[in-house]
Amino acid sequence: MMTPIQIRNDDVVRDIRLLAELTGKSITEVVADSVRARLAEAQANKRGEMARKLAGIREIQRRVAALPNVGPLLTDDDLYDEHGLPK
Repeated sequence: MMTPIQIRNDDVVRDIRLLAELTGKSITEVVADSVRARLAEAQANKRGEMARKLAGIREIQRRVAALPNVGPLLTDDDLYDEHGLPK
């Protein structure tokens, strides 16, 4: 069982009660609707933020892939000795 939430801010309580009265919904319904709407908005914002970050990463990948190769590509054997230490 979840612990009930107690709101100790009189202005918030007044606004919740007024919204419930204006919409004809219960206080619980008003709070649930408001929280769900804000949660959906926050989740959409997070998805948008992630999409923007991924687009930025893809742009960096595209730019790096477009760079010319200069010199031979080095392998692990070129960089490390038989003990795995840098040459």
